[in-house]
This record gives sequence, structure tokens and C-alpha cells, in this order.
Amino acid sequence: MSRAVRKRALASPFEASPGKPSRQRDPGEGDWDIPDRSVVALIESRSREIGLAGVHCRSMEFEVTQFSDSACYSRTISAVLAAEPADVLVSRTARGTRLLQLLEKELSAPPVFLERRHFDEADGQSLLEEAAVRGLAPADFGAKFAAAAALAALRRYLESQLQLRMAATHVTFRAAADICVVDSSTARLLELVHSSKRTVVGLFACRTSGGTQLLRQSLLQPSARLSEIRRRQDAVEALRDSKETLERVQQLLPALADLDLLVVRLTAEPRHRGLLWCKAAVRTALRLRHALAALPLLAETLAEAEALRELQKALLGFDLLQELDRVLDSTPPGRGSMAHAALMYAVKPKVNALLDVARQTWTESLEQIHSLHRTLAVKYPDLNIRLEFAEKKGWYLSHLGGAPELLQTMPRGGRFCSSTRELNSENFKLRQAEGEILRRNVEVLAGLFERLRAEAPRLHAAAQAVSALDLLAALAAYAKMSGAVRPELAEDGPVAVEAGRHPTMERALQEVGQHFQPMDFFLASDCNLSESSNFQIITGHNGGGKSTYLQTLAQLVILAQVGSFIPARSATLRVIHSLFTRMGTSDSIEASASSFLMEMQEASHILHGADQGSLVLIDELGRGTAYADGLAICWAFCEKLLELKVRCLFATHFFELCGLQGSFRNMHLEVEDCEGVRRFSVQHISALRALQKGKSRYGLKVALSCLPKEVVHRAETMVSQVDAALKLRHEDVSVQGVQLEATVRQLLALARSDFSSDVLRELQRPWRAHLAQTNSRTMRISGA
Repeated sequence: MSRAVRKRALASPFEASPGKPSRQRDPGEGDWDIPDRSVVALIESRSREIGLAGVHCRSMEFEVTQFSDSACYSRTISAVLAAEPADVLVSRTARGTRLLQLLEKELSAPPVFLERRHFDEADGQSLLEEAAVRGLAPADFGAKFAAAAALAALRRYLESQLQLRMAATHVTFRAAADICVVDSSTARLLELVHSSKRTVVGLFACRTSGGTQLLRQSLLQPSARLSEIRRRQDAVEALRDSKETLERVQQLLPALADLDLLVVRLTAEPRHRGLLWCKAAVRTALRLRHALAALPLLAETLAEAEALRELQKALLGFDLLQELDRVLDSTPPGRGSMAHAALMYAVKPKVNALLDVARQTWTESLEQIHSLHRTLAVKYPDLNIRLEFAEKKGWYLSHLGGAPELLQTMPRGGRFCSSTRELNSENFKLRQAEGEILRRNVEVLAGLFERLRAEAPRLHAAAQAVSALDLLAALAAYAKMSGAVRPELAEDGPVAVEAGRHPTMERALQEVGQHFQPMDFFLASDCNLSESSNFQIITGHNGGGKSTYLQTLAQLVILAQVGSFIPARSATLRVIHSLFTRMGTSDSIEASASSFLMEMQEASHILHGADQGSLVLIDELGRGTAYADGLAICWAFCEKLLELKVRCLFATHFFELCGLQGSFRNMHLEVEDCEGVRRFSVQHISALRALQKGKSRYGLKVALSCLPKEVVHRAETMVSQVDAALKLRHEDVSVQGVQLEATVRQLLALARSDFSSDVLRELQRPWRAHLAQTNSRTMRISGA
């Protein structure tokens, strides 16, 4: 191929639309294309041990775990949804079980049922023994029978249904105690990865697909292992404090954006080795060459960072780059026609004689196509004819109008696309030559592929290191840009955040050019939960910022356990093992019944799953029913949480709950003027509330179907007391209101009379005394 013709091929006006920076999609990869999806297999043993195995097909890193769960299966559902699976595999014997019923409510698609024999523990144990398992000693394989059964079913499904056969299996075991449980409703409420672009995951800019996947997983399943969190904090701090290192890492990461996918393709065993497979194989070799060239540069960049030393070691020691350079052309693959030409010239000239002959034929056909284009452009100058290329269609003509010799004309974006008989003929010859070139390329690269497969375990470790480094760089960039601080974490101790800021709200204001002012939106001063005060009640008017305050604390805790720095002046946090939230409800009268039922279901979920390692955030529980019922249920619910010794922030409009202070020594009640730094505080509200009309004790009847019996029974014993107190308060204030109104009318009548001033003063004296007495009594009732 002449230099001029090759230059034209590489500089074609056709360019594919740019894809996501974290993944470049190849057209025509066919049956060697790896599906971009996650799959999870799940089984529950007779002893209620949960075995779970998951994998993302584009990294083929299997993750398994086994644990005992509560009756509400919060840990199981959280683990399944965190993987965002396209398929959830369960045994047919699980039909009708409580676990499957809960899963089906959360999943967007029905589960995939497999025969029970596919969950073979013996096969799973063999896979664990053959694989490189991280996080689990070989002596413990036998005890993880449920996890092994799930792994066996998952592997079988990948091979039979998705046609993914791997030469090697990489497995990571994650202990349940090392994971903080964040249920699906909490993840949605806190906007961790779902909803609009204003999510927590949107705060961080990852540059690789593996880093993006690791970020999402870390947010949905934060670490609960203190040593792991501190190691990640050390690495983030090292990158944040070295501007040159951080910028260099961010520059090199895009060259490694799909290293994990390349390793999977390298070790995959395709069903067919046709033309599409040949294309994908050559593309893989070209991209792998450029990725291997970037690895030593990235390792050199990390040389001075002690906290990144383990990641650096995983990037070193690949000596196949020289062999690849000897065979492969150094031109970057590019996109569109440039990528197509790079495939034809992937192998250097004079490496294989038959390959050179096939390329000569391809060159001649391409020269003829360019000659046809020049002829038509001169013949029809007004049509502005351009020669363009598409992967599936080949070379075609783009023009403004029609001409007799132009065939197969179709409109496209204000222009027309067509061909000619001669162009069709040359395209056919070109494709014939391309097939021969691709097959010869694969023959030349066969030996290199075998050597690369032998290095697959180390390449897989390097891909994992790149993903981890991408996540760390994203966390460091956020810390540097937002002025975040490193939180101090401990296994036990207080939770204290000073001048904390809502992460996503702050970013939203920055996007519109506004400075964040914490006092304008939510409580931004200290938030102290110590051992002596692990339960706080927050009351205040609507719109005062109570919900934002709770969401802020929840987001900060999750970011801290991801290993991120957090937007605050200072922070000391205790590692939590589960986070439960109950926030938001519909104010619609028509939906009040269903919203209250949902409240009770969520409250029951919290009571069954919370323990001393939990952080519970409740906002406006009991709003969907009668005032007395809601207050009684909230009181009993709070008592149960206090017995469980969980860390809890409870925002409510039931100011009567402040009476809990006298019942529990670990209750901390902080009263602060709402005109101060905070927009809300714990305070008494003097305004009367009318009881909702409806069926008597509707709230208690609904609660009985959801909450534990002892909680409902406690609420029943209290509701009569609450009713009596509310009735007395309502009657007293109503009578005094009538008396006050009569007094005011008499005073107005006297003001309009003709009595002398001395007479008026004498008549007003008893009424003034009565008015002062009435006002004093009203104030006592309001403060009761």
C-alpha cells in the first residue's frame, strides 16, 4: 500500500461517535464480544446459611460470600442489588420462600430458575481449589459449602447460556463482617448511584470501566474493616498531597481503560473462530500492546508513594512488550476507518510473505475505490461527493443530490448515501482480501497469544491494581477540589462531625456558580453522638432542614467508609456495620393508607436488622395515621431502638417524644434556638393539631401486621394515655379561648362607650386580672 493511499485511509472523514471514556465499543466483535452485564447466583441452605456468588462478565472476577441473615434478609438483598445484576440465579426449590418473595419485589426482572443439581457443592469446592482465591484460606473451603454451591451454578450458567469459557478462574471471598449493609431503599434515598446526575457517584470522575465499577460497589457496600479503610485513606492522602503524581496518573489511566476486558478476551475460549473473532483477536493484541506500554510508566509514577507500593508492584515485571513491538505495528488503533486500516496493518511488513501478498491485493482495491471517488467528484462538482466508511457497510458515497449512476440512495442527515456498481465490486474484493489478511494476522499472533495467556494471572492482578488506582485517584481529586478532610475512624467511640456539608447539594450549587452556605440549607455545626447519648430526637417546623441534616450525616458516613475524605471542618466517626433509614412519605390524603403501611414495613425491617453496630436515621415516622396512634407507635418504636442500643437520629413532629429523656439515661436532649446557627432544633410547639378522621385505631391495626407484637402492645397501653392528654389539652384551650374572646369583646365595647376615664379604669381592673390569669394558664398548657 502506497504511503499516500494509507494516509487517505487513516484520514477518512468518517469518524465514529465518541463513546464513554471508560469503555471503547468495537463494532463487529461478534461471538468474541463479552457482554457488559453482571450475574449473581444465590442459594439458602436448610440451616439458613446464605451462599452468594457474583461476577461481572467484563472482568470475570468472581466474588463469593457466605453468611447467616436475619428474617428480613437485609444483608442478602443488599448484596444482590449492589451487584446490579442482569440475571439472578436461584434454585427451583426456592419458589414460594420468604427470601424469593422479598427479592422479586426489588428486582427489575424475574429471577432465573435453575435445577437444584446445578448448585453442586462438590463442583464448587473443586472450583475453589483450582482457582486463585483471595481472602479465604484453603483449610476453610469446606465450611463455605453454600458459597461453593452458588459458585458452581454461576460458572455453569456462564458456560452454557452466555458461552463464556475461561481458561482460569479468579475468586475473591468477602466476609460478611467486612461489609457495611446499605439496603436498597437507603441507597435510593441517599442517591448513591441511582436517580439523576446529582448522585454521590457523580462526585467522582473515574477514567476506567473497572474503576467505575469498583466505585459503585464501594458506595453500595462500603467497607466495615478499619484496616482496609485506613489503607485507602493513606493512598488517597498520598495522591492528594502530590499534584504531579495525581495529574500523571490521570493522564495514563485512559490508556488502560479496558485492560480488564482485554485480559478476559485473552483467556476466553470462543465458540467459533470466524472472521469476527479474528477481528476481535487482532484488536485485542493491538490494545494490549499499548496497555503494556503504559504499565511501566504508571509504575514509575508511583515510585515515590509508600502508600501505593503494593499497587506499584502489581504493575511491574511484564517482559512481553519487546516481543509485541517486534511483530506489531506501532500506529495507535484509532477509530472508524483509521481503526480498520490499523487492523490490516497490525502486523509489520516482511513478517509473513502470504500476509504481504494479501495486503497488496487489499491496497490495490482501496486505490481503485479512491480513484472512483475522484472521478465522480470531478464529474458532479455540485453534489459535493465525499467518500466515507462504515464498519458493516464498507466504503460508500455521501452527497447532496442525485445522479443517474448512483445506486441504493438513502437520505441521511440532510445528505444522501449511495454507491455505484463499480464501488460495490471493489468493496467485495476488499472484503475478500480483508478476510485473508485477518486470518494471516491471527496465524502470526498465535504464538504471542499463548505466551500472553500464560501471563493471564499477573495481567489480571495488574487490571485489578489499575481499577483500584483509578478509584483512589478519583477520591483524591474530589478531596483536593472540595477541600475535604480526612475523617478519623475507630471501631468504637463517638460520632462527631463539625461543619459538615451535604456533598451532592454542595456540588449542585457550585455548578450554578454559587458558594455553599451551610446555615442556609441545613444544620452545618456539630453533630455529636457519644456513648452517653446515642439517641437524639430532632423536632422543628417543616422546611427547617431536618431531612437534609439526616441525609448529610448518612452520606458523610458512607463516604468515610469508602475511604474518601469528607466535606467538613473535622470529623471523628465510628465504623458502622449497617445503615438504616426511614425518610419521606406522601402527604396525599388518598395515599395516606398505603404510605403508612409502607412506613410500618420499613420500621419492621429496621427493628429486625438493627443492632449495636447500626446507625439508624428516622424522619417523620407515623405521619400517615391518627395523631394519637402515630405518637404511640413512635414512642414504642423509640423505646425498642433504645433497648437495642443503636445509634439513632429521630426527626419527628411529635414533640411529646421529648419525654423519653426522663426514661433513659443515654438519651441526650439538646435544645437550641432556631434563630442561631441551626435552622431547626429540639423545641416545643404550641400550635394545636386536629386529629385525622378515619377508622378508630387504624394505625395500630396496620402496625400489628408489620411490627413486633411487643412494640404494638406497648403502643396500645400508651394510646389511651395519649388520647386523654390530647383531649384535656384541647378542651382546656378551647374553653379558655371562648372566655378570652368574651373578655376581648367586652373591653372593645367599653372602649367605644362614653364612660369617664376613672369609671373605665375601675371597670377594667377585674377583667385585666382575669385576662392575665387566662394567658398564664394557656402558656402552661402549651409547655406541658
